[in-house]
Amino acid sequence: MVLAEINEQSLTGQIVLTPNFSWSWKANLYLLYTLMGISLVVGLGFMIHGAWLVLPFSILEMLFLGACIYLCLLKCDRQEVITISEHEVLIESGRRKPEQSRQFNRSWSQFLISTPKHPWDPKIVCIRSHGKELEIGSFLNQKDKSELVSMLKRVVYGYTA
Repeated sequence: MVLAEINEQSLTGQIVLTPNFSWSWKANLYLLYTLMGISLVVGLGFMIHGAWLVLPFSILEMLFLGACIYLCLLKCDRQEVITISEHEVLIESGRRKPEQSRQFNRSWSQFLISTPKHPWDPKIVCIRSHGKELEIGSFLNQKDKSELVSMLKRVVYGYTA
């Protein structure tokens, strides 16, 4: 998802990039608890009928599913904030607070958009200055990257495309 606040007169502003995710943490917990309940009932049913080994493997399966959901939500919780002022471009990334921060001189910076080799591959958006290069929005889908490119064109060139 791309959210932007851009001042049209000074061509400065802030662009916030976050990955798309379909469910909240609460909704994923409801799914996990429901699957755990069903798995526990089935495992207890097998245990009552003498197949006691099904229950421990069912518990292991639910622990693994819980870990996978947690890791997916951890990846969806990150964001990038691009702050463009008159003299610099600041890119901060992390979860809940900036964990990494990179500064680029605005007058020497270039935003590069590489076209994909295959139509299904997303564009790669980078900023380059003084031999340093940083990819922006690697977690965005094609639609959001196109929106990011149009926002960057608005800020850099001063027109909508």
